[in-house]
Amino acid sequence: MTDEKPRLPRRYWMQFSASAVSNLGDGVNAAALPLLAIMLTDDARLISAVTFSAMVPWLVLSLPAGVFIDRWNRSRVMVVTNVTRAVVYLGIALGIASDTLGIWGLFPLLLVIGVCEVFFDMSSQAFLPSLVEADQLQRANGLLYAVEVVLNSFVGLPVGAWLFVIASGVPFGVNGASFALAAFIVARLSRDLPVMTTSEHAPRASSRADFTNGITWLWRHRQLRTLALMLGVTNGALTMSESIFVKFAFEYLDVGQRGYGLLLAVVSGGAMVGGLVGDRIASRLGATRAIIISYAIFASTDFVRALFPNIVVVVVMSVTMALAGTVWNVVTVSYRQRIIPPDLFGRVNSAYRFIGTGSIAIGALIGGQLAHHFGVRAPFFIGAAVTALALVLALPTLLRDDFVLVNAPSTT
Repeated sequence: MTDEKPRLPRRYWMQFSASAVSNLGDGVNAAALPLLAIMLTDDARLISAVTFSAMVPWLVLSLPAGVFIDRWNRSRVMVVTNVTRAVVYLGIALGIASDTLGIWGLFPLLLVIGVCEVFFDMSSQAFLPSLVEADQLQRANGLLYAVEVVLNSFVGLPVGAWLFVIASGVPFGVNGASFALAAFIVARLSRDLPVMTTSEHAPRASSRADFTNGITWLWRHRQLRTLALMLGVTNGALTMSESIFVKFAFEYLDVGQRGYGLLLAVVSGGAMVGGLVGDRIASRLGATRAIIISYAIFASTDFVRALFPNIVVVVVMSVTMALAGTVWNVVTVSYRQRIIPPDLFGRVNSAYRFIGTGSIAIGALIGGQLAHHFGVRAPFFIGAAVTALALVLALPTLLRDDFVLVNAPSTT
């Protein structure tokens, strides 16, 4: 007879519901936004600039945002950012419907959405450890990633593409509504679970000291520093191709607007499986081996996709990459949530995300230039080579250190 796993608490399932609703809208948007971009322009540089506009806030705001997240009520931040995104997406829908939105007008709106995403995502990751026990984090994250993939990708992507064909502004209105509903759910949750980030009576350090503490803590932690650098390299390298993937799909895979959404949905199957079994894969392989294998898949799949631009090959490679990406996320996010002290989480996580996610904006710009000057397949080859080199350089540290819980470095 085996012991049953402790049930996840009700407050977690409320957060789970909010995540599910907003992820459905995100999936609808993820298919519709590239289709909107390629409808507004055929220039690979401008198409990749859509990704740049949405992701550059991670490069600029990740570090200072962490200081404020550790000082503010995290659930309130999540509500405000979701309400703001709901309003902006409604504006995009109205701009499309009235035929007044151009590619250059889209960029500043995506910047606002990107700023909200920075504060929401980091607040959400810092918020989760207050909802579940430490030994439930890996399972809780796995379920969150599973529902994210099912609704964001498996359901949202084809629905977003098909809605775009019917009326190009509708997907963005749907996304705005999803964020408004998610904000309502989190607001209800915060009433039942007041979340204080720090003691109201504790003396606060200066913003500069807070800022420095987060970076210093991360840099002293060899394991976390290695993961951040690896994530930054592969995110930037793989975004070279992902930022112009819609153009690659239209030119080499001969898919239309409906087919593009279906392609993304099929690819998401790998990520869905990863969300469901990611914690089991990590337990079976061990965190270190799971990290190395996932990264090796990142390095190889882009190369194969570019070498054999066939719909079947691209689907198989993309599904494999999505599976590896979800396993990587389940392992590394859970590791961060367990190893970083709660009172430092926002600052350390912001430093981690600055390195790991800020590179996406740079990769998007480089990818657009490479595609424009050397052809649409060039970003795939170069991105794969950069990722492979990063894995070779990181292997000595990965093989020397086992990614288990270790004593945290001093914050002083």
